[in-house]
Amino acid sequence: MRSVAVVDREAVLAAVDAYAAACESLTAVGFTGFDTAELVELQSRREHLARISAGVDHRILAALQGRATAKEIGGKSWVDILALRLGISQSAAKARVKDAEDLGPRHIIGGQTLDPVLPGCAAALAGGAINLGHVEVIREVLRKAQRYTSAPQRAALEQHLVGLAAANPPETVKAAGGELLYLFNQDGPGPDYPVHQPGLRLGPQDADGNYRVSGHLDAETAAYWKTIESGWAAPGVNNPADTNPIANPFPNPLDPGTPDDPEASQRLAEAAARDTRTPARRSHDAFKALRREMLMSKKLGRHGGLPVTVVISTTLAELESRAGVARTSSGVKIAIPDLMRLAAHAHHYFLLFARHTAQPLYLGRTNRLVSPAQRLVAIARDRGCTRPGCMAPADHCQANHTQDWSAGGHTDADTLVLGCGPDNRLAYTSGWSTHINPTTGRAEWTPPPLLDTGQDHTNHHFHPEELLRRDDGDDP
Repeated sequence: MRSVAVVDREAVLAAVDAYAAACESLTAVGFTGFDTAELVELQSRREHLARISAGVDHRILAALQGRATAKEIGGKSWVDILALRLGISQSAAKARVKDAEDLGPRHIIGGQTLDPVLPGCAAALAGGAINLGHVEVIREVLRKAQRYTSAPQRAALEQHLVGLAAANPPETVKAAGGELLYLFNQDGPGPDYPVHQPGLRLGPQDADGNYRVSGHLDAETAAYWKTIESGWAAPGVNNPADTNPIANPFPNPLDPGTPDDPEASQRLAEAAARDTRTPARRSHDAFKALRREMLMSKKLGRHGGLPVTVVISTTLAELESRAGVARTSSGVKIAIPDLMRLAAHAHHYFLLFARHTAQPLYLGRTNRLVSPAQRLVAIARDRGCTRPGCMAPADHCQANHTQDWSAGGHTDADTLVLGCGPDNRLAYTSGWSTHINPTTGRAEWTPPPLLDTGQDHTNHHFHPEELLRRDDGDDP
């Protein structure tokens, strides 16, 4: 008699084959022969199947996690494994791992299987009654309820919200959850529990070069900033439109021997009169001037073997034409005219490369340990972690030997590549191999078999321009 595991395995493979065949059949047919009501019904049935399929995915991932670790497969985390193998974004992979953790069965040592963290949501999703949007809302309500509810209360709350979700969209469930949280917490969280945790977040760079900033400051930080802003963000101060902007217009009056300067007062008044900036723009320019002064102070220590400062790289062609972009070690793209202004302030590293190649014009002298000059070359050439799928910028990376030093590798600038800490460890312990492509000068990572889907072995995240060039190598 065959084991249950063998029967299950055959049933799963047969079901997946049938599912794939059905999907392929649907892609080959048209839908113009249906009336409006029938098309709406088809959409509903497809949505029902998508919800059930999500529950199946959670169970597959839970079974995989019960058999192996991410490192054994060749990844630094389960998010990394899904992103690499499935070709999805890091954020999508993170969401899938989180959903599997909360909605999939939990396998523990000894072979025992525990119920999901959110059993009500898991059962409703498996039955197609709710979708992942509902789950996200319910999860967030339960997270907030932890402050002032017991575990049994939260279990009952989950079941109540799942019942609402079966007949209402996620937005309505969110509103109902907020009302329930209010009723649970009539006295409020109290003055010692901040509603918003302090923190600043810099979003991705927009097409216009700007970044969106979001977050909250605590009272102490706000007091510091508002005090600085009163002087540095005043009308006429730190105005980039002025040829010689006024910065820190008056010495500290508490310093001994500080004389009055009527001419300085007059210059400030004239600068303020021609200042057309909004208060928000003046605050931005004050923030920039303050950060620039901090960098120029040379008092920020070291990071990654280099002084904390701006490391910028560009090509000779872009510099000569005053077109294109330069890039910093933190991944910021800067237009060449802006680079000229930035370079006017001292103490930055500026590295120049020949035309559209990753080959440096000069290589540092070979040493057993990576020298600052060699690290600068790697930063400017690679711009960030070189393993495909990783988005860690250069200032979060270390120089990595393409052939391990212990295995006879050389510490030459053209045999070093940037890798974040987790990926550096993967390079020697998880089946990955690295080398420099002699034609392009770029690092290539060959993945272990379970993660090799035929994907590109070069990380283009920090070099998107490589994807836009013609095969003949001419400028686009």
